[in-house]
Amino acid sequence: MTIYLVQILIIGFLGIIIRPDKTLLRRKRFIYLSFIILALVSSIRAYSVGADTSDYVWMFNYYESQPGHYTRIEWGFLLYLKILKLISSNPQIMLIASSIICIGIACFIIYKLSPNPVMSMILYILMGLYFSQMNTMRQSLAISFTSIAFYLILEYERKAKPLIISILIMLLAVSFHTIAVVAFIPYFIILVKIKQDPITEQTVGKLISRAIIVALLCFAGYPLVLQITLELFPSYSGYFSGTWSDANYFGSLFNTLIILAFAVAGAIVFRKRIPDKKQYLSIIMISFALIFYFLSMRMEIWNRVASMFDMFIFLIWVPEFTASINSKSNKRIVNTTIYAFALAYMLIVLIFRPEWTSVVPYITIFE
Repeated sequence: MTIYLVQILIIGFLGIIIRPDKTLLRRKRFIYLSFIILALVSSIRAYSVGADTSDYVWMFNYYESQPGHYTRIEWGFLLYLKILKLISSNPQIMLIASSIICIGIACFIIYKLSPNPVMSMILYILMGLYFSQMNTMRQSLAISFTSIAFYLILEYERKAKPLIISILIMLLAVSFHTIAVVAFIPYFIILVKIKQDPITEQTVGKLISRAIIVALLCFAGYPLVLQITLELFPSYSGYFSGTWSDANYFGSLFNTLIILAFAVAGAIVFRKRIPDKKQYLSIIMISFALIFYFLSMRMEIWNRVASMFDMFIFLIWVPEFTASINSKSNKRIVNTTIYAFALAYMLIVLIFRPEWTSVVPYITIFE
């Protein structure tokens, strides 16, 4: 765990020295250095670091000789492995490439959209997104691709070419992990709304309140939600039995309360403000995250779906509303509180629930 705390300290120190909020060049330097720090540690990790890493290493080595074992693995990811194997037969190439893609895209999103790159980068570690890409490789790659697709429609909504590219990237994400198909729902909501000016007439407070109410209704009407899901996606029925069908109420409640706290805090800060495009995108992500995190208290598999929306919440929404606090003293208090609770979250997960990620103890490939 020490290596992760060192990463946080170094990135925080770089933020103080470089001051990436001052100029575009400073922002670039901070992002590049942070990327190197994070990608290097992730790339040289041993196969024991990450709950699913050893499984992916086995898949890399044997998917061609034992194709029958991997019929449920999406074709895009298998093609990805085939391309990597043309470069090197050493499974470490897979860890290096996946780390560069996932961390690189997170850094790109922070560089382009975050009003506070230092906070975004530190929360990327503390809130577990960094550890997820060491663990759930296919899903993390899919999440990274969908993030780029959302960025494209957010920034270039009036141009046809980026729109086509974003749709192709969404399809690419699904080819890596079919759970990414869920992201098409907020994707089309944003796609329709983004052309409006203003994007919505509803205030941030009303939008967040509505999202919480819908999430509570889904939780209360879970049997109906499950029935509709199985009718629409019968091929996923296997996921609603076995290990992932357990309730895990308290563990999921823990994650749900975190998203709920950030949602409410942002609604309080923005009060009656009409959201701009970036804020509206974050609110949509929060809305879907709340729905699926609430559902995860009834069945754990929904936790995997909810994590599809975490990136824009931790990397964009939280820095966005904290940057909008006018009082310097209040901003300092809020930022300190967020860092403290985020650090506590990371420590609790790594110490008391290490099986969630299995990124501790950290060991390099050279040991």
